[in-house]
Amino acid sequence: MSQQLRDKIANPEGHFDKPKDVVQDGTLSHEEKKKALNTWEQNEQLLTASNEGMPGSDEGQRKKESNSLGEVVQAKDQIGEKPKHKPSH
Repeated sequence: MSQQLRDKIANPEGHFDKPKDVVQDGTLSHEEKKKALNTWEQNEQLLTASNEGMPGSDEGQRKKESNSLGEVVQAKDQIGEKPKHKPSH
């Protein structure tokens, strides 16, 4: 696997504008797309969790991140994968 492919999987946000772009990438295998989207999903969940309880001025940013997480879930659905849900407690 080339360094560029490894980078796409390890840091998909740095290579793609939106999660759906991962799905449309012809250089990644199904398994590589799955790994990249899992990475993106985990990163979005961490960002969302780290912003919980932040002052109101960050509300717009949180909304954008929530939308990104939703886009990741939709992209995973397009390749037949289910999202990894955070434990509820």
